Amino acid sequence: MNLPLTCSIAGGLVWLGVLTFGVVSEQIKTRLEVNAELKDTKDVKDQKIITTPSGLKYVDRRIGGGAPVERGFLIILDYRATADGKVFEDTKERGKPIVFRYGSRPFTGGLCQGVEEALSNMRAGGIRVVTVPPQLGFGDQGAMLRPTEHVPEKQGEVHPGATLEYELNLIRVSIPPS
Repeated sequence: MNLPLTCSIAGGLVWLGVLTFGVVSEQIKTRLEVNAELKDTKDVKDQKIITTPSGLKYVDRRIGGGAPVERGFLIILDYRATADGKVFEDTKERGKPIVFRYGSRPFTGGLCQGVEEALSNMRAGGIRVVTVPPQLGFGDQGAMLRPTEHVPEKQGEVHPGATLEYELNLIRVSIPPS
């Protein structure tokens, strides 16, 4: 038997084992995280409106049991957004939640400073309804959502000075890949 060939095959098998272990351990870790999020998630019965010093108002429908939001972490978020009662963005209806790095600007799609503030003290698995005053939303300039490579059907308009309402469903918070 050829020794270099045997070493190459053995080395390849070891490398395959390392890769397999990495993939399987990541899947197990993800399942454990999801189970912990579900286990520690609590529906809110007595909904209280919280008003922050900036004027943002929110009501928690579900307190998430997963990882807390941290600057630089990846966020997977489903949301429905209205401007003065008219829907301008609905990732739930589209079936495509958005993924973005929390705290990075410019804001993604239909998100604004008020959403960033609302997410700041949420945990994965949480659901929150947020009312965003114009100064934390799109202000006097409003916004026009345009199609993107990933969401070609995206469209929506927010007129200047609009009060916004979001229903945020924080699906996942995770450390970004390095």
